Amino acid sequence: MRILVTNDDGIDALGIKRLVEALLTLEGAEVSIVAPVEEKSGVGHGITYRSALSPEQRDFYGMPVKAWAVNGNPADCVKAAYHLLFEQGKKPDIVFSGINVGTNLGRDIYYSGTCSGAREAVILGVPGVALSYDNWFDQDNYGDVVEMIRPLVKEFSERAIKGELASEVFWNINIPHVPLNELKGMVPATLSMNHYEDKYSEEAEGYYLAREYPQVMPLAEPLDYDLLKHGYIAITPVHIDATDRTLLKQMDNWTLLKAWGKQEE
Repeated sequence: MRILVTNDDGIDALGIKRLVEALLTLEGAEVSIVAPVEEKSGVGHGITYRSALSPEQRDFYGMPVKAWAVNGNPADCVKAAYHLLFEQGKKPDIVFSGINVGTNLGRDIYYSGTCSGAREAVILGVPGVALSYDNWFDQDNYGDVVEMIRPLVKEFSERAIKGELASEVFWNINIPHVPLNELKGMVPATLSMNHYEDKYSEEAEGYYLAREYPQVMPLAEPLDYDLLKHGYIAITPVHIDATDRTLLKQMDNWTLLKAWGKQEE
């Protein structure tokens, strides 16, 4: 089983080390790491094409893995691994991206470098899984996260090998910052698209973007933000084809489009 690992916090981040520790417990796992040489949080799905990529092979904490640091973004790392670093015929069976410092919930999936690593895998025809941990204010503490994700990485890896994961979907997983014995479960979740508001604070050098989060309410819907804050691991399948086919069909009735259609006839 060939597993590729990337992230957006950089190859030296603690989260990627914890993810690899969990993956190395899988029987028969051949783990490779291709990650940014420096932090690339919030870069979205940016790719590098105006300058050259220079993958540099690294030791990775003495672990039995192959590792490269890349002077690019998470999407670049997955592209480089797929096209340049993996031998022909030995492409990864699955890509895991993370473990991110802090969550990637709701509309975060559009800004997140962690999610872009998993999304790029799917674009290349490889299953992708993004993992994020709710420890933004306690970044050196990954608690019981390795124990929490072991069953998850095993499940997704086995399903990938069997071809049981949807071909145009990446999986967005958010993990609460709680002890293992307080974890309430793992549940399917929908994206909570409006769980924060953007706020800019003025400093001497300009304006910094921050967020304002609402008070956590009792669970009413299976939204990833609410589930996470109530102690659940939230798992969201995210389709990479964003076409709204219902609206596409409704556009057949637009007067303008009908007129142009008649002209063509």
